[in-house]
Amino acid sequence: MAEKSPPKPVSPQDWESLVEDFQHGGARCEKWSSLFPSLAELALSSILKKEFPFKIPLVIFLDEFSLLLFPANSLSLLLDRLIETLRAIVQSPIDGVLITYALKEQMMVSTTSILISTNSVEIVEVRLTEAVIELLLAVINRPNHGLDRHARAIACECLRELENSYPCLLSDIAGHLWSLCQSERTHASQSYMLLFTAVIYSIVNRKLSVSILNTSVPLIPFNFPQWILGSEKEGLGIGIGLGLNFKELRRAMAFLLEWPQVLTPCGMMVFMGMVMPLAVALDLQPSMLKVQFFGMIYSFDPVLCHVVLIMYSRFSEAFNEQDREMVRRLLLVSSEMQQYLVFRLLSVHWLMGFLNRLMVNGGDVEKKKSIVEMGFIFYPSVFDPLSLKALKLDLLAFCSGCIDTLKSQSVLDMIVGDSNSVVKLFQDGLVSVSAFKWLPPWSTETAVAFRTLHKFLIGASSHSDADPSTTTALMESAIFNHLKGMLVDMILEFQRLVPVIVAFVDRLLGCQKHHWLGERLLQTIDENLHPRVIIDYRLVSYFLIFDRIAENQTIPPHRLLEMLTKFMAFLVEKHGPDTGGKSWSQGSKVLGICRTMLTHHQSSRLFLGLSRLLAFTCLYFPDLEVRDHARIYLRMLICVPGVKLRGMLTLGEQLLGISPSSHSGSFLGMPSPRHYQDLKKSRNISSYIHLERMIPPLLKQSWSLSLLPLGVGSSKSEFSGGIRDSEASTDERELDANIQFQTISEDERIDKTQVPLYVMDSKVSEILGILRRHFSCVPDFRHMPGLKVKIPCNLKFDSEPFNHVWVGESPKSGSHGVDALPAIYATVLKFSAPAPYGSIPSCHIPFLLGQRPVSDYVPGETASLDIVVTYDGSGEEEIYKAPVIIELEPREPTPGLVDVFIETNGEDGQIISGQLQSITVGIEDLFLKAIAPPDIPEDVLPDYYSDLFNALWDACGTTSNTGRETFSLKGGKGVTAVNGTRSVKLLEIPAESLIHATEHYLAPFIVGVSGEHLVNMVKDGRIIRDIIWKYEALGLLLDATTSVTELDSLPLHLTFAGNEDESESQLNISKRNMGCIHILIFLPPMFHLLFQMEVSDISTLVRIRTDHWPCLAYIDDYLEALFLS
Repeated sequence: MAEKSPPKPVSPQDWESLVEDFQHGGARCEKWSSLFPSLAELALSSILKKEFPFKIPLVIFLDEFSLLLFPANSLSLLLDRLIETLRAIVQSPIDGVLITYALKEQMMVSTTSILISTNSVEIVEVRLTEAVIELLLAVINRPNHGLDRHARAIACECLRELENSYPCLLSDIAGHLWSLCQSERTHASQSYMLLFTAVIYSIVNRKLSVSILNTSVPLIPFNFPQWILGSEKEGLGIGIGLGLNFKELRRAMAFLLEWPQVLTPCGMMVFMGMVMPLAVALDLQPSMLKVQFFGMIYSFDPVLCHVVLIMYSRFSEAFNEQDREMVRRLLLVSSEMQQYLVFRLLSVHWLMGFLNRLMVNGGDVEKKKSIVEMGFIFYPSVFDPLSLKALKLDLLAFCSGCIDTLKSQSVLDMIVGDSNSVVKLFQDGLVSVSAFKWLPPWSTETAVAFRTLHKFLIGASSHSDADPSTTTALMESAIFNHLKGMLVDMILEFQRLVPVIVAFVDRLLGCQKHHWLGERLLQTIDENLHPRVIIDYRLVSYFLIFDRIAENQTIPPHRLLEMLTKFMAFLVEKHGPDTGGKSWSQGSKVLGICRTMLTHHQSSRLFLGLSRLLAFTCLYFPDLEVRDHARIYLRMLICVPGVKLRGMLTLGEQLLGISPSSHSGSFLGMPSPRHYQDLKKSRNISSYIHLERMIPPLLKQSWSLSLLPLGVGSSKSEFSGGIRDSEASTDERELDANIQFQTISEDERIDKTQVPLYVMDSKVSEILGILRRHFSCVPDFRHMPGLKVKIPCNLKFDSEPFNHVWVGESPKSGSHGVDALPAIYATVLKFSAPAPYGSIPSCHIPFLLGQRPVSDYVPGETASLDIVVTYDGSGEEEIYKAPVIIELEPREPTPGLVDVFIETNGEDGQIISGQLQSITVGIEDLFLKAIAPPDIPEDVLPDYYSDLFNALWDACGTTSNTGRETFSLKGGKGVTAVNGTRSVKLLEIPAESLIHATEHYLAPFIVGVSGEHLVNMVKDGRIIRDIIWKYEALGLLLDATTSVTELDSLPLHLTFAGNEDESESQLNISKRNMGCIHILIFLPPMFHLLFQMEVSDISTLVRIRTDHWPCLAYIDDYLEALFLS
């Protein structure tokens, strides 16, 4: 039975449903196909109804689906109805409710669009298009009428689109349009100007001989020009191709060039796109355009600057004297911090194109020299965004290529000295991204640094065969010689960059033009790395570069074999009960490099050194499997000829489907005969398996301050007095380079006569008693478990990319819902950190289900599960993520990154392992509440914390009398001292905002609030409780009797003098001091951070004291992120 056709839409709700069906498409749109011939008529009838509110969306609907709603067989009738509707709406008075200017403007735009898209001029009668043009001309023929100025501008734009679709359509009435342009004085003048310019452009482009000044054709009624209709084919119509009236056209151009100030930037772009071809066709001097429009290069709009650059590229000979001026302006724009980033990026792009055009087109060599000299000052700023740094470094690399080009022309006598050489350019430019040395190897900054290194290395060389530069010339260049040493130093100093350096060398080796550069780099690394490397367990980090050296046939293998032999001897010597797995893994990796040598080198070249290595391994290596593999390789080396040996090894790799370095797999992956680790699939594992913090860090710290002692045996050069132990072992000293140890012997506890006596008053004695009691509760992490910092995270993974990588097919047949989602089993998360966070325990997750794709999500679908699905605050189901707690035991309160490595299993037994995104540890994560003695009742805790704050505040002061005192830690084996420092920070923030932020982030650490007004405000929040409240107010002015010890409790006063003749004046930071907030923060393992916030109405002065001065490097950014962001 045929489907019943839908009813005709009548109400606005019916039309709204119809529009949604058309926009959705498919079957929902096809059901309305039976109404297509009459649907446009119904829409036009509804638009004319007075009480119909859905008019503008319906007009847009007709425009959007005009090809469906206006079929060719009924186009004439429908266009006639459309024009009648347009005339009725345009001529209707404005009532502000049903007939508005917006409806009139949209009706004009949609009607014009429908006429052009349906090609009404050729398909239906011309009178319909003439009627629309007449109506639009009638609208614009009211210059300076203020109420409908925007509607007149829209009508001009509609006429311009018709002129662009049918050139010379309005050429007969160009004189009338000129008059309208001269009369219009509202903001609609831009549209009039662009319409007149488009008509002049069509006349010149078609070489139409018409008079602009003397026209006999009236504006209305409008008649279509006959040459557009093609009815007069003899001579191509009247006036076409007969020549231009240059006098009138140049006069019109002079008029147009007098009115650029009425154009917006986008209008100027359209205007210049037509004016520049007109200037060429009319033989105008380019200097006219330069004088009129060159000043736009100093504007702050990128569109106007782009217009000037387009004009320069078209008439470059007219800008010979402005080259340096344009370069200077672009340099200035790229360096201005207040400019939008997109403008700064565009300026660098423009500058690179400008310099490239200058170098390619030739010209005056002295001009090139001067412009290249300007490029030498174009260094990235430290505070530039990374994208801008990358572009600026590209520009410096391009300038280095210009140096090589101009050097051959012997014009760089002044600019190729030591201060402006290519090496100097590279060194100074790389400073802006120098953080790549301590950032993870996958960071974007590292990619930018090595991208810059590659661009400087190849310099002016290209990949074209016609390029005259040769590889020999590049290898003899100064930049190549500098980069060779730089790469070797980075390999030795930053082992984490070895994979990045290997990728950089692989890029050169994979290029046919620069293959020799990659080989030469490997030769340099082989020559310089082996004598400087230390034989220990860290040598395994260099194995990736060793594997590339082993593959290269141009590098003699004797150095590498000698080093591997020494490393195997080291493994044999250090083998013990706890190194079984490590010995097996690293010994297998060494044999993998030996296999690579056998595959790529001749046996005679390897025989002596490799046979010694394999024989030593067979005799002495502790692991049986490694000895068996070494014995097999040794027999193959002795008995099998080289060609057959390489064939056997290559065939074995193809049969097993493994990489040449087959022994370099993980310990868990190798013994399995069925499943092995696929390194290619695990390469981008972090793109679909995510470990994210539950609470994002307040401040994303991208650096950390770490201070090392000056010498190995140094015990006096550390930055602070931590735990001291004079009889500590060497291993204990290596535990933390920033901490000193001192053991207190029993004799020293009893005999105190060696310590000089000094007199202390009762206040100092009370302070020392409080501090001794406090530090007796702080554990000594050397002899007992230290304080833990926990970072809660969530582990989850995306189903679709996981299936694409590891399953490769659609979900299992017959499964639906959550049963079709992938899962991982027996997941182990391992953590490591370069920061001093101690040993971080791993995390084990038995089972985790993949996240449901967004398109397949159906709320409440849990029929296949036996558990009830719960939801967190973000709407994610809890079954799709696993909680993970990262426990840190800081040896020093330093922010940093925690590297995450995952090992898990798929449903089919695949071993999935790889590196995940690192977890950021901020300074706020290390904030703990001070430890209270267990014998203190809860009702007395506020008084204890207040006294502890006052004692630490006095001990951290510069005039403290407690600096020589030491305090025993919990356990009684170590002591520490308080060596304090202080700082100050002014926050321009209202009191209400400061109190709100403090309650939200620092409430557990507040120990006291003073000042009646401030106490009332904090108490009203009902968040901060169990602290000391002091209602007395602080003094606001200094007097002659104010003591030195009372200065900290008063607001900060600043004294300034404008010049020597002016008298000094005193300024107070705040208008009214409301009180103080005291905050006590414990920084593990044994340090403190104290805040005294002097709150006023519009600003707050934060006095900071701490016994760990390196933490001040992070506190400034933390306070700004906490209160000012």
